[in-house]
Amino acid sequence: MAREIGAFVDETGRAAALSQPCSLRIFRRDRGQWRLDRSAPLNLADASGLADLRRRMAEIIAVFGDCKTALAAAFQGAALHELEKAGIELWEVEGDPEALLDTILFEAEKAVQEAEKEATLPFPVLENLGEGRYSLSIAEVQHSSGGLTSKQVLLPILQQGSFRELSVICTHVPPWLEAEANSRDWRLRTEKTSGAQFIATIEVNGK
Repeated sequence: MAREIGAFVDETGRAAALSQPCSLRIFRRDRGQWRLDRSAPLNLADASGLADLRRRMAEIIAVFGDCKTALAAAFQGAALHELEKAGIELWEVEGDPEALLDTILFEAEKAVQEAEKEATLPFPVLENLGEGRYSLSIAEVQHSSGGLTSKQVLLPILQQGSFRELSVICTHVPPWLEAEANSRDWRLRTEKTSGAQFIATIEVNGK
């Protein structure tokens, strides 16, 4: 990702709301230092209507170029919509935005890395052990910070109920799983394995 961050600031350099006269400053990180790369004024307060506001926003979005991160005291209304439509990530901040650039860059890059990780996270495979016994690991799903959830993986299997015994390998037993098993009159037992994992085994009565 380009190491650029845009900030909407007032005449004192403090974060400004887009509803007030302000300027956009695009900062670029180069050789470990943040430098002002380009800037442009923005005044939406006297826009003659929605069409005029959108025209002004189109001009300011052109200034962003490859920069996809923006800071301001507040985003609202059509201006917010135009920035989001352009794929720009919005951060509401207070005070001097320049003091926050390293923190924002770290969080933005972290979010991208996590999104890429989630995109490559494979859907857990149900292993058939024979005689109605199945095994499934949701440990990677639980380790991840978004995307799939244990409920999204397990609930369709539980609803189908085409098993006699289901062993779920997990980092922790999902809190909702016991209630789900009880509602279906199934037996749930848990055991801790070597390492920091558990096996939650569901047994279907009468199968």
